Amino acid sequence: MRGEISTARPSLRHPYDWCVDESWVGWQLFRALGEFRQEREAGEAIWDPSIGSGRTMATFVDAGFRVFGSDIVNRIDPDQFDGVLPELFSADFRECEQAPAPCSIVGNPPYSYIPRIAEAFVRKALTLATRRVCMVLPLKWQASQERYPLFAEDFPPQAILVLTQRPSMPPGDRIPALEAAGRAFKGATVDYGWYIWNVREPTLPQQTRIVWLPTLAEPEKLLPIEGIA
Repeated sequence: MRGEISTARPSLRHPYDWCVDESWVGWQLFRALGEFRQEREAGEAIWDPSIGSGRTMATFVDAGFRVFGSDIVNRIDPDQFDGVLPELFSADFRECEQAPAPCSIVGNPPYSYIPRIAEAFVRKALTLATRRVCMVLPLKWQASQERYPLFAEDFPPQAILVLTQRPSMPPGDRIPALEAAGRAFKGATVDYGWYIWNVREPTLPQQTRIVWLPTLAEPEKLLPIEGIA
């Protein structure tokens, strides 16, 4: 019943790939990129174009950023936020023509319900973001002949931040049943990482950095990454 998006039978997957990440996934990115100091100093917002229930954005809202959230369906969970919600609107990100404000784009995009949709999200984000694009994706996503042009020629990532502690991302519509069985957010089976692009200073081919983030048991080791934060 785990239903991880990259391993589950199609019958167990959510039809729009709505998978709920754990809030620490966004928190680790936030800390690794120096609490998004560059965006804060420039007065820029954060936009999650596949916000789902909102867990990825909880850290940014708590930190006082202006946060936009969009999705095909509004599934926001107010309990993830301390009284202040992101500025929400309904949209298919692939059809968006401009960002709601100068921003970095951060999110957990859909992976598979339409062929190559995750790549479509990344490429769209790279045209709309003011500063950075940060997408959490399976690590196996980087090993692909189809995505070779994206990674090696068109838009090499600045960095891939490996989530050393494996997160669980069950389909959102299965969480109540998993909670009832005592299995929600347990037994993770897929390895993930944050894929980072700096749209202001494009990375040259073969210059992508790989950084391993520490486990949650060693938060003192999670420091701003020099040259990226």
